[in-house]
Amino acid sequence: MSQTIRYGTLLNKLFDLDTCIRFAAVTNKSGEILAKDSKPNTKLYLSPEETQETIHHAISAWSSREKHYDKIGEGLYTLAVYEKLRRATIPLPSGNLLLVTIDNAGGQQQIMEKILNEVKIRDISGTISGA
Repeated sequence: MSQTIRYGTLLNKLFDLDTCIRFAAVTNKSGEILAKDSKPNTKLYLSPEETQETIHHAISAWSSREKHYDKIGEGLYTLAVYEKLRRATIPLPSGNLLLVTIDNAGGQQQIMEKILNEVKIRDISGTISGA
């Protein structure tokens, strides 16, 4: 329970980074959602069941990439672009995954840099590193 609260803090911070961030979730590699939230008044395109399905797909895809880390380096994030939104998958230091959906209206590179910087300064509990 405390991990969910701490990740909730991280998710809230992400929504403050950019108005184009619409949904965020942290999941472990078993597919258990540890925390999730969406920007107020955001229409979610997928049902909870469909969201869970995409999470399992993201976990599987990310796991398949890890076997090549020794040759190409660790993955920073993946980005899937759809007509209605963009979805990023970002590994966390804890080994969990952060999934974020972003409106197509924003500047993709700038938003991703903000998210990656936020993940870098926070440890696995969602608190500022060194605090």
